[in-house]
Amino acid sequence: MAIETPKYKVIKKEGKIEIRKYEGYINAEVEVEASGYNSAGNYAFSALADYIFGNNISSKKIAMTVPVSSSKVESSEKISMTAPVNTSMVNSSTYKVTFTMPSKYSIDTLPKPVNNQVKIKQIKPHESLVIKFSGYTSEGKVDKLVNTLRTWANLHNIKINENPIISRFDPPWMPGIFRHNEIVFEILN
Repeated sequence: MAIETPKYKVIKKEGKIEIRKYEGYINAEVEVEASGYNSAGNYAFSALADYIFGNNISSKKIAMTVPVSSSKVESSEKISMTAPVNTSMVNSSTYKVTFTMPSKYSIDTLPKPVNNQVKIKQIKPHESLVIKFSGYTSEGKVDKLVNTLRTWANLHNIKINENPIISRFDPPWMPGIFRHNEIVFEILN
């Protein structure tokens, strides 16, 4: 049985890079403070999994879909520097970790979370620039592929969102060479 993923059409393909037009979908998301994409996923996963395993006002289990995605959250608010500096937070940022909800639900029919950390968001149809890769999502590998996508976007005069989304399609026990991952930038109009 195949696990559901967001629906899209490939508009353009060049090697492992694609421009996709996504249909709308719904995400369950959690924001966490973390030192990177991988640690953000580790921190937020349990709250999201708890939600789909029945910790919602209907006590209803929701089918798992893929990918599990992480993105850095931009802060538009400037905060003045204060002392003392908490060294455990020096290298942390806010990340959003998402599970895509099954397409059979609408924003009105999806069970509401009990945990107020879990937010439900409607994602409108959009275009994205995507690169596929296998293996683990180490910070170095992600940085290299992010730079590849940014360079490709610049060469093709495509404006993209500042922060990439790191999407993982496999469980943690999957051997690295068999893992399917993607880096996604939303294309700006």
